[in-house]
Order: sequence, then structure tokens, then C-alpha cells
Amino acid sequence: MQIVQTLETINVNTDDISVFQYFKDLITKNFTKVIGRKNKIFSFFEENEIPQRRYFLKVLDQKYRKSSNESIENLKDAHFKTFRLNFEQNNMLKPMLFIKTSFAGNQILMQLSSNEKLFIAYMKNYFKEHYIEYDEATSILMLKYKDENTLELFEAFADESEHLRYRVNFEVDRQEYKDFRQDIFKKENAKWKFNALAKLFNNYFTTLECTPQNDLSEIRQKYLMMVKLYHPDFYQDKSAEEKAYTREQFEKIQIAYNNLKALYKNNA
Repeated sequence: MQIVQTLETINVNTDDISVFQYFKDLITKNFTKVIGRKNKIFSFFEENEIPQRRYFLKVLDQKYRKSSNESIENLKDAHFKTFRLNFEQNNMLKPMLFIKTSFAGNQILMQLSSNEKLFIAYMKNYFKEHYIEYDEATSILMLKYKDENTLELFEAFADESEHLRYRVNFEVDRQEYKDFRQDIFKKENAKWKFNALAKLFNNYFTTLECTPQNDLSEIRQKYLMMVKLYHPDFYQDKSAEEKAYTREQFEKIQIAYNNLKALYKNNA
């Protein structure tokens, strides 16, 4: 049994006739706005049936936990959605979906051969811990790299030839993917080194009231502002104590900026 949610529907897909019949009976007995045919049932929202709909979702969640050891997520407001129950025999001819994959920066771009909303919702749920966005005009689904788990999920997904009711053919250039992986790992390694070094340079960031999240141009702006604030020329008529303090601050600012500038340039 598979559960796929979109903004408007909750889809129950099964190839077990007993499971299909069980939920079909629940739907037809408890809900009034029901249409369907032999292997597909739709139940539309009706205001006065909220208790029954909540009970149905509770039963559905229990059945799903037994079959997958997982709970269905985001069921709090799902009783407002259209319920779709689908039965598909294993030997039924499945629609074919072609996905051409390319890579750009830290993004995996998957171009679908058609705008299959159910499949897109399924993919978004599959990569639910990641930033993923679909452009309907180009049929391209963009998956942004987050961590090593991103690539593991992508590889597992692309290795499967069947998802939901679709037969899926992934077109992936092996060399292009290998180059993408290597480039990602190089960038991640460089980021790790920079963050490790940034911890050693923490006093310099503090002196300039910045953090490692600031880029060099932002650090330079802060440096120029603080240089003007503590420049010795502005304290010629002040006391010896004030002169000594501002000169000390001015020198700290110079040292901090020079070291951070070297850190950023060496890790560019």
C-alpha cells in the first residue's frame, strides 16, 4: 500500500484486492459524495461528514503502519481533502515516464516527459527533507544538494524502474554524474576546511564584529567603518590614555582584517 498526498487529495494505492475492497466498503458506507468505477473510487469532502472522515484516516493510518512500520505524515487537516482509492494489479500495463537528468552547480535537474502531478507529489515526498521545486512550464524538477544523503536518495530513486503506477526510465550520463559528485565533494571539503580555519580566526571576526557567514566585501565594509572610528589622527587632542586605547584598537582592526583577507583569498 502506498499513500501519496497533494494539496487537494490523499491517494491510497494498493495492489491487494482485499485491502482495496476493505477501504472501498468503508468509503461507500460512510460517505455520500462518492463516485468511481471498478478499480478507482473518489470521495469528496462533505462538511457534515468530518467525524467519519477523521475516523477513516485513523483506520488508514493504522493499516499503513502495519504494512510499512511508518505513520502517515500531516494527517491533521487531511479530512478536508478528496480521498482517492486506486487498485492496480501487478500485471497491469503501467504508463511510461522518461526522466532526463542533468546537473548545474549544486542542483540535480530532472526533466519529466509529461506533467504527472501524482508522480511529482510522490517525488517531493520522497525527497521531503530537501529543497525541491518543480517548474511546470519546462517540466523540470530541481533538487538542491543538501548532504551525502541527497546523492544516496537520488541514486536509489534512479535505480528503480517502477514508482507508484509508473514505469520510469532515467537517462543519466554516468561521466556527467561522476564529475558532479566530485565537484560537490571538493566544495564540501573546501567548506569544511574554511569553517575549521574560521574557528581559529574567531577573535578576528569578533574584532570586526563579523561572522564566517559574512563575505569578504561585507568584512571590508565593516573594516573601513571601524578604521575611521579609531584612526589615531582623530584623537590628536585627546588624553594620552585615549590615544593609547584608540591606537591599540586601530592596530587590532588592521591585524584582524589582514588575516581574514588572507583566509578568504586562500580559500576562494
